[in-house]
Amino acid sequence: MRRRCAAAGVLAAVASCICTLPRTAVADSPAADEPPAKPAPSSAERIARARRVARLSHEAIRQFKAGKYERTESLLEKILQIDPANSLAHYNLACVYSRQSKPAEAMRELNVALDKGYTSFRHLERDPDLEALRKLPAYGRLIARKDEVQRERAGKILASLKKRFGEGFICEIDHDDKLVFATDIDSHTLAELKTSLSRYAEIQWRTLFDNGFEQYVTVVIPRRASAVPRGIGGVYDPRQRQLIARSIGMVLTHEFTHALHFADQEARGQRHPIWIIEGLATLFESSTVTGGQIIPIPNKRANAIKYLVQRRRNIPWGEFFELSHRDYMSKAVSAYPQGRYIMVYLHEKGLLKTWYDAYTALYEKDRTGVKAIEKVFAKPLAEVEADWLKWVATIKTVPRRLAAKQAYVGVQLARQVDGLRIVRVVRGSAAAKAGLKVGDVLVKLDGRRMVEVEELLRTVSSHKVGDTMKIEFRRGDKYMTVTATLGPVPKRLAPPAPPKPKPQPQTRPAKKKAA
Repeated sequence: MRRRCAAAGVLAAVASCICTLPRTAVADSPAADEPPAKPAPSSAERIARARRVARLSHEAIRQFKAGKYERTESLLEKILQIDPANSLAHYNLACVYSRQSKPAEAMRELNVALDKGYTSFRHLERDPDLEALRKLPAYGRLIARKDEVQRERAGKILASLKKRFGEGFICEIDHDDKLVFATDIDSHTLAELKTSLSRYAEIQWRTLFDNGFEQYVTVVIPRRASAVPRGIGGVYDPRQRQLIARSIGMVLTHEFTHALHFADQEARGQRHPIWIIEGLATLFESSTVTGGQIIPIPNKRANAIKYLVQRRRNIPWGEFFELSHRDYMSKAVSAYPQGRYIMVYLHEKGLLKTWYDAYTALYEKDRTGVKAIEKVFAKPLAEVEADWLKWVATIKTVPRRLAAKQAYVGVQLARQVDGLRIVRVVRGSAAAKAGLKVGDVLVKLDGRRMVEVEELLRTVSSHKVGDTMKIEFRRGDKYMTVTATLGPVPKRLAPPAPPKPKPQPQTRPAKKKAA
């Protein structure tokens, strides 16, 4: 029997929540001979109905564990009266019938569950409650349908997205990677994005996660802010397998890592704690692909963790690994950078995969991850933490402003979905001389995709004054590339030089008086 798990979705910065994609009601005019459609339930009615279903589901699970199958069946039937399309209720009915040695009824409910949208074959195939059905020819036929069912489900998702977003959105399925896309970015950027996500997923499946996507993941990247709840940069809902991101850079990578991680958890039948879920997502949110490996690079969380450790405001490890989702979010300002830089530490020591494998193997004995850390470091946790604190003092921070003698492009930028929009071009700068204009969207520097301002600063600061740089940008619907010769930071923008120490007045020794 399967219980709906309220696993946490995530955001990219310092907040997190589960959030299904907002639904847009589409009213179709009824035919003349049809009765008028019932009015859609209000928000309050939907919430009340969901709460009632949740209460009934909880009680059904309790009764099922107690072996009271007739009572469980009655509760599940009540759920289906409220929500006839509830695939999980049909699946759980199949489990009840299987336990009661009613194979025909169990197979009927399993097939209905698939028709209503249930697609977790990995769980179905290992669920002990369905053991009585394994040798049935009907069960074999059902399992043989799994690829067909997944593709049909993807087609229904696609149709729903097209209906929801309408004209102006590209909605398509990538069957090879099991992704469904809905976006109003242009086809040029989408093609590049699909290649990038495919490459990223392939590397993660080869180097970290053992299990890929069983079910299709929906990726929504809208330009308009109204498509995303206010204050949210991105979110992944593991229940619906829906990802939504405001930009294709750090935010998308963070959320897509969640999708990969949750698929691996589901295949293992595990639910990892929030520090691991967020730690892995923040680890890879700022990264580069080098030699077939994903290498984390510093971001603003480095500045935060150094600040916290220097002032002894970091969270002690023993407490940190035990944090609940709610407590993690309440301490997000310190928890997010700490989670990232524990993962970075594991990565730099070459122990990330070793630790993850140890953790998943020891999951039933210790879900916090402490035993796995002690195993791979061969030290008590306190000693590993002490080494980590010393290491934090050595990590590089991200510059927050221009240095006096560094290379300079000469643009003021605003982040948007697919790049960095120019809001000001400094007169006489490299950008001005190269012909860049206000409204142009920078998409690549030296062949690297630019979506975050800090990434642009890092890339430019790696050059010297006088170096040339290829800049790819979008002007309207056209993509162009120019070569700019980097100049120095103008004196008026450079930070003031630190004051020179005043020379101390020299004192002469007093003359001795003659006796």
